[in-house]
This record gives sequence, C-alpha cells and structure tokens, in this order.
Amino acid sequence: MAAERRTGPEHDPAERFAACEAAVCGCRPVVERAYRELVDCGRPDRHALEAATVVLCWHHPELDVPQALQIVERWVIAPSRLH
Repeated sequence: MAAERRTGPEHDPAERFAACEAAVCGCRPVVERAYRELVDCGRPDRHALEAATVVLCWHHPELDVPQALQIVERWVIAPSRLH
C-alpha cells in the first residue's frame, strides 16, 4: 500500500498561514509587535522569540510549539540573519 502524500493548506504551514502573512487574520502584526517591543526593551532575543511564539500559539492553538517557533522566526528575523 502506497503512502498518500498529504498536500493542501491543512498540511502545509506555509499555505496554512498565508492568511496570517497577508494580515487577514491579524495575528502577524501582534506577534511581530510582541517580539519587537521586548527586544527594544533590552530583553534577550531568545526570550523575545519565546514570547512571540506564545502569542502565536494563543492565536492558533492548533500549532505545536516547534511549528509556531519556525513561523515566528520567519516573520521576525531578517533573512540575512538566518544564513
């Protein structure tokens, strides 16, 4: 029996959160603000990431923490810092 390949918005976080990235659901600006304000207050980057991840998980409880952290990192960390 061949394994089915799962596709579609419910299985692909990038597609699933296209609405968030387009600011349709409204969570992305809130997540970015949580991160930015903590960093601006001098909190360590890791703590700001964790807090922003909690905010995203509050908006989207269906996410597990590793997925949410990956999304938050993509939103708040400049692409040049990821490489």
